[in-house]
Amino acid sequence: CCSSVEEAVEAARQIGYPVLVRAAFALGGLGSGFAADVQELRALVHQALVNSPQVIVDKSLKGWKELEYEVVRDASDNCITVCNMENFDPMGIHTGDSIVIAPSQTLTNEEYFRLRECALKV
Repeated sequence: CCSSVEEAVEAARQIGYPVLVRAAFALGGLGSGFAADVQELRALVHQALVNSPQVIVDKSLKGWKELEYEVVRDASDNCITVCNMENFDPMGIHTGDSIVIAPSQTLTNEEYFRLRECALKV
């Protein structure tokens, strides 16, 4: 967490651009967004600190897919995957504000089975 613009600039320098800036302790993302460079970062952080005492600077995951698996396991470790879901909106959109498609539509069979196998191991 960063409590000043300069701390956020240093965090972004260490992480590398682009970054995601999130206002801490703020529902609805007040002042949150993506920064491709130091100028955009300074503007975002300045706005976010108006609404929150701290900001979180993370590596941007823009362009990544967000997938979920519903897995049911009993006390005897019998396990099934009920379904998998894919967020329609790009990564970085809050899950509560996102459209979810079930089952996912963009995975290849290989990706589907590999992710299913991983979900069952958790």
